[in-house]
Amino acid sequence: MTTSDRGPRCPRHHLAQDLGALEDPYPLLESVRSSGAVVRVRLYERFDVWWVTGYAAAVAALSATELSSDQRHAHPALACHVSPMRVGLIDKDPPEHTLLRGKTLRAFSGARLAAFEQDARTQGASLVGELPPEHTVDLLPALVGPLVERTVSTFLGLPPVVDSALRAHAEQLTRPMTADAVRTEIGRARAVLRRHVRAGGVAEGGHSEDGQQPPGTGMRGHLPSDEWADIVLQMYVAGRQSTVDFLAGTLLGLLAVEGWAHLCQDASVRLTAVDEFLRLDGPIVRGVWRFARTDLDLAGTAVARGDIVIVSLALAGRDPQVFPDSARLDIHRTPNRHLQFGLGAHRCVGVPLVRSLADALLLALAARFPEARPSPACSGRTARRGSVFRGPARVPIDLGPAYQPAPLDSPTPRRNA
Repeated sequence: MTTSDRGPRCPRHHLAQDLGALEDPYPLLESVRSSGAVVRVRLYERFDVWWVTGYAAAVAALSATELSSDQRHAHPALACHVSPMRVGLIDKDPPEHTLLRGKTLRAFSGARLAAFEQDARTQGASLVGELPPEHTVDLLPALVGPLVERTVSTFLGLPPVVDSALRAHAEQLTRPMTADAVRTEIGRARAVLRRHVRAGGVAEGGHSEDGQQPPGTGMRGHLPSDEWADIVLQMYVAGRQSTVDFLAGTLLGLLAVEGWAHLCQDASVRLTAVDEFLRLDGPIVRGVWRFARTDLDLAGTAVARGDIVIVSLALAGRDPQVFPDSARLDIHRTPNRHLQFGLGAHRCVGVPLVRSLADALLLALAARFPEARPSPACSGRTARRGSVFRGPARVPIDLGPAYQPAPLDSPTPRRNA
């Protein structure tokens, strides 16, 4: 049975484009929303899915027990369109997910989280200190990429990906499934990177004589040996890329705001600004995949067992019924119940890491280059191509004069003599 044979379900919308590669995907997405809260869509002219466009329907879908995170519940005619990269924590169901999430959260808390926060601030200040004053610099390779790579690698206990071939494989893993050949390429890249992850590992439960994890082992020893590699791999590749894309987009947007450095001296503003950029233009522009384990009614739409449901987090964040003036940037917006981190049991476990990295980045830049602005030569966002995530291909910033590093959260940076 093909997807077109599965009842009278002619798609009303076609999304042949790679949404992550569009300079502005929101007019196209809003045209889909205009047809309802749950809409039939053909992706890449290859297969049909249900696209969830409204905030309330998104919450219902993310909470529905009838919808599984496990691709094994997809209809056979659809399963071939699901990326083989779906092997991480967010792609599992209870009880397996419950067990692994609990162990992962323990690895993401306490002293290890505090150490990550300190590392992020130290690395951020060091990288910003190396930037050349009075120059236009692309902060993507000079600051954002290295900051995320160094801190996340250390936290997970893995060697940074510095080899160009490994980087190319990592980029393969986040490609959208636009053709059958892509699935094969992703599978090969996953095998190579899994070997890289395992090469940095130790035996399950490796501890020092005092019962503590050895320095730098990261999550190793926290997860069962037959599952931790895939989970760490997804965090390392997908988590790293989505964080880089988000931070890069946030810098382009926030540094264009008048008085941004002064605003960033307030911790509460840094928090609301991060949430607002996640809501307005987060890295997950396509959505979260779910698979119907049984027939169900979703916001008045009949979804059949085996169907794919994609919850559009981008559209949920721009739902005017929940977010007044939803297309406008408001860095003071509160409350801001965006869904970019997910919801409930599958809410992203890396939230504290993302927030810590954003905080460290903004603090370091505001203290050292408070007059930094996006370069006038930067026309548009210039979206990075070929990824399920959306982010700018470059972040050209006119740094302006350098200021002497001031104490964190100091209200008055001091200019160099």
